[in-house]
This record gives sequence, structure tokens and C-alpha cells, in this order.
Amino acid sequence: MLYQQRAAPPPGGEPDEFVLSDGSLDRMGDVIEPGGWQLDQIKSDPPVLFNHNRDQIVGRWTNIRVKDGKLIGKIVWAKSDKWPMGQYIRDLVREGVLRTVSVGFQPVAREPLTKDADKHHGPFRFTKQQLLECSLVSVPANPNALALAKDLPRDVLAEVFCKTARRFDELRADHAKPGKHVLREGGGSLSETRSTKMQTQTIAQKIQAAQQNISILRDRLNELAARDDLDADETKSYQEDLPAQIEEARRELEAHRRVERSLVDDTPTAITVQPERREQEIILPTTSNTPTMPSGDGRKLFAIPKKKLEPGDHLARALAAWTKAHVTKDPIDKVLRDSYGADEMTNVVLRAAVNPAMTTVATWAAELVQTSNVDYLDRLIPNFIFPQLKALGASYTFGNNGVLKIPVRAATPTLAGAWTAEGGAKPVKRASFSTVSLTPTKLSVISTFSEEMATYGMPSIEAIIRQAMSDDTGIALDTYLIDNVAASAGVRPAGLLNGVTPITASAATPSTAAMVADLKALVAAITAAGGGGRGPIAIIMNPAQALALGFAQTTTGDFLFSSVEQAASKFGVRFIVSNTVTAGRVIAVDAADFATALGDVPRFAVSTEATLHEEDTTPLALGTGTQGSGVLAVPMRSLFQTDAVAIRMSLYVSWVMRRASMVQTIASVIW
Repeated sequence: MLYQQRAAPPPGGEPDEFVLSDGSLDRMGDVIEPGGWQLDQIKSDPPVLFNHNRDQIVGRWTNIRVKDGKLIGKIVWAKSDKWPMGQYIRDLVREGVLRTVSVGFQPVAREPLTKDADKHHGPFRFTKQQLLECSLVSVPANPNALALAKDLPRDVLAEVFCKTARRFDELRADHAKPGKHVLREGGGSLSETRSTKMQTQTIAQKIQAAQQNISILRDRLNELAARDDLDADETKSYQEDLPAQIEEARRELEAHRRVERSLVDDTPTAITVQPERREQEIILPTTSNTPTMPSGDGRKLFAIPKKKLEPGDHLARALAAWTKAHVTKDPIDKVLRDSYGADEMTNVVLRAAVNPAMTTVATWAAELVQTSNVDYLDRLIPNFIFPQLKALGASYTFGNNGVLKIPVRAATPTLAGAWTAEGGAKPVKRASFSTVSLTPTKLSVISTFSEEMATYGMPSIEAIIRQAMSDDTGIALDTYLIDNVAASAGVRPAGLLNGVTPITASAATPSTAAMVADLKALVAAITAAGGGGRGPIAIIMNPAQALALGFAQTTTGDFLFSSVEQAASKFGVRFIVSNTVTAGRVIAVDAADFATALGDVPRFAVSTEATLHEEDTTPLALGTGTQGSGVLAVPMRSLFQTDAVAIRMSLYVSWVMRRASMVQTIASVIW
């Protein structure tokens, strides 16, 4: 979709009528023929947007027609009072403050404007076009589009803007010749800076047009590649013409970029050379002996490969940018652009919309919430117990439910068939069921740091947040998972070892025999209770026991197992190794009976005004007791008074064993 911006006086004095477009030369050097508007293609009244934001609709355009060489339309304002900004925009228009519009259209037919026009970059004369939308905009892109100057004589306009009144082809000729001075009426010339600025804007449009041309050629090539029944002309186009055109378009695009860099790089500052589809960025050295690193632009020193970003990195970047924006009171898009402006994904978000991302809005960005949630847990997979055990068991999501009840069938009575004689009565049996419940419990933490750290610590604060929240929460989660603490309603689930009586460790010699005996005892205890038939039994142990298992030898000196994986295969179990397990302790869990439930996403909140009790073990309410004899929690900190920032994280997680006796342990093995 293309845009043409105009500031329009109300025809006939109507405050809600605008000139949407006319046949004058726009800032890209193109002309839109007023008679080419295909108004019969409009099925419903186009929306009136503010600053081309599709989520800020203030009304609709009616009575759209072409009159006296101008496209004219009238606004019918939305009557909803749920958006105060809409009322404010309407008042600005009625008072004559906001008089600028920008029309978005789809080209249907075009022709070169001049004989020297480029076939890809123009300038063009659009002879047929369809109206898509028209927006009220706060700043006009065309400085000549003044509300009261539309109908002034050309010599008056030339005097106002210090330009001679000339025809379109003369203006275009000057615009297309780099470095040529534009003569004033009095014999002077515009400055070299003004000529260069106009040329740089033209080159930027050529770069955009070249990129669009490459996209069109690639789409055509993909379309032919998906077909099997190509004729001779299409085969030639697929094998020769289109690849050659794409390569030529790439060379043309790179040539425009070189010209653009030569125009803007007139100061000895370090630059970033970014060839198309390269995996690393290079900074050319300055005249100084030490390369210059511009702060905040994400550039890297000589030939250092760029880090490949994962979805979780964007989650951490978003949190860091959110925190800094909260502290500095800058707009979030400015913080993102200053901190991560060189990142392609960040630029896609900045160009996509001006509305903040919300977890409840489809396409922006509810899908990111779900993806980031999975990635957050994936970070714990290589080193921690919970994600590995969760993957072997049954997983649920709370969603909007306050309690999840899981039906469990009792071992007795059974519905087994019985032998029956001919004509004999058949037994009638029933089964017995019970339920286990999962209720939302959460792990929470608050961390504070100074506003100076938030302001000047980018992007190092991002790594601090990511590592602290991921690693420490993972270790804490594993510790709670395998302890023997009973469940506390609404606070935490029971540890796996709660109520479990340890099995006596084997004292057989050599230690290899004791190892085999201990593992057999754990598996036998679970299978005797009816487990082990629907999935693997998970054996959780310390790295010291895993190392002993890998180096176990026979009496002849041969290794008993070639690897820990082979040992797991022979025993029919799954080994999970973690430092969280105390050395010497081995835990067996029937993974099929392990059920977990998680919240939708880790929840973060930032504050600079709260008051906190700075206690990491037994935090209390800030004040307890009755009036006149209350007790205050100390030490206490006011974030507002001390210029501090607090980040709070909450992760909803819970687990339960569906049947008893499905967890067994040996407290102290000798191997």
C-alpha cells in the first residue's frame, strides 16, 4: 500500500470535509491522476484512522467523489464515548488545528512520468488506483501541502518556498541530477546541503522499490517452483529469466545502498557494513588507533560473529526494555530502538504497530506468550530434575481453573472376567475410583536494584535477569520437588519423599554388587505396588553415583556398562542426574504416576513506588498488630525515596503422585 499526504482546506467551509488527494507532484516525485480513482470498487465506507493505526478508528469517510480535479471526502465521526482520544482528535479537527490527511491506495495502472523515468523506481503517473483508507495525521510529509496555500498562484508559492515556479518535468529533472543547484528567482542557488538531502530521500525510495521488486520476483519464482506442468516459456522463465532478474535486482539494490552510504558517511565515525544475508557484522576502523564502539547501537568489533537469538532472548530483552522504560519514563518503542535497534526482529515489531503488545490480543502478541512459556522451561531441561520428570509424566495447564481433579482407579476391586460353565450365571463386578487434586501454587521472588543500574546497565541487566530468574528458580524448584515436606494448602505441594520410608542400602561387596542390588530393590518395590507397567521408572541420583555407575567393573576388570544410557536400557529405567540430590541418595519414581500443572506464563511486575520488607527468609506484612501497639517489619525500603526498582516474578506450578507407593528411595548407598 502506498501513501500520499496532503493538508486540505474544507471545501465550501465544511469542517469535516477534506481534499484527500489531487493531481499535484507528491514528495516521491509521483503524480496521482484524480480521474483514476476507482470509487466504484469501494464496497463500504473506508475507515478514518489516526496516524495509520488500524486500532485507532475515529470515524468513516462518506460522500467520496472527484470534483474539480480533487478527491474529496467527508468524515462521519464515531459516536462511541469509550475512547477519549477520539473526542480529542475530533475537537482538533473542528478547531482547525489538525487539517492534514494521508491517503493509502493500491496502484492498479501506472506509466512513466518523464522520458527519463526508471522502470522500477519511477517517477510514475498513477492512472488507476483503488482507495484503501485515509488517515488524519499530525505532521504532513509534504512541506508544500499547506491548508491555505492549495489555490494560491504558482509565483506566490515560489516566493514563499524560495523556489522558481516551474513545470513538473523541470522539477523532476533537477531532482534526478545529483549535486545540481536549484536556481532562485534572484539568481542565487539553494545550498548544497538542501540538494543532497533531497537526493538522499530519493535514494531511500529507490532502495525500498528495489526491495519490493526482489520480493515480487521471488514470489513469482516460488509460484513456478510449486507447479509441475510448466510450458516451454514458463520453464525458461523458471530456469533462466527469473534467477537472472533476481541477481540483477540484488546488484542494483547493493549499488543504491553504496550510494546512500557515501552520501551520509561524511564524518569519521565507525560504521557497520552489513552485506545482504551475512552471519557477522564488521566495523571499519577509524583514523584513531582504537576502534570506536558507538554506544547503544548493538554493533560488534572486528569480525565477531553475531549471537543467534532464541525466543527466550527476546523475552529477556522485552523485560529489560520494559524495566528501563518504567524507570526513565521513555516510550517503550524508543527504549527498544536505542537498545536493540540493529536487531531485525525488534525492527519488525517497531514497524508493525504503535500499540503495546498484550497477552490477550490475538496476533499481537498472545502467540508470543505461549512460545515464551515453553522456552522458559526448556532452559531448565539440560540441568534440572523437574522438566525431565515432567516430560515422562502427565502434564496439565490450569488455564482459568482453580482446581484440577484427576480420576484415579483403585487396584481393587477389579473387572476381570471369570470362568463360567455353560448356562451358568456370570459375575457382575464394579470398579472403584478416587480423585487427586492439583491446586495452583506459585514460586515468587522480588529483586531490587538502583535506577542507575536500570538506566546505564543495558544490556547487562538483561543477562542478570535471565540467569537469576532461570537458574535460581530451577534449583529451588528441584529442592522442593524431592524434599520430604508435607503439602501446605494454597502454599506448596508435598515433596516426593513425603511419607516415604527409605529402603535399607545393600552392603554387598564388591560395590558393583551393591549397586545392582540397590537398583533392583528400588524397581522391585515399585512393581510390587502395581507400578512400572505404563512407562519408565525414573532413577534420580547425584553425579557421583552416575559416575560410579559408568565406571562399574566386573571381577575380571571389564566395564559393566559402556555408558549410563546402556545401564538404563538394561535395567529398564530412565536415569536423571542432578546436583540437587544429596550424594549417596537414590530416588526411584514411577513417572507415569507423576502429574504436573503449570500456569500460562511466568508473570513479571515492575515498581518504583512500592515499599518492601527486605527479608529473604521470612518476609512479613509491613505492619501487624492493633492501633497504637502495631509492629513494623524491618528493615523496610521505600523504592520511591531511594530511586530503586523492584522486579517481581511469579511462576504457578504444582505436582502430585496419582497413587501411593510409587516413590521409593535409598538414603545412603555405598557405591
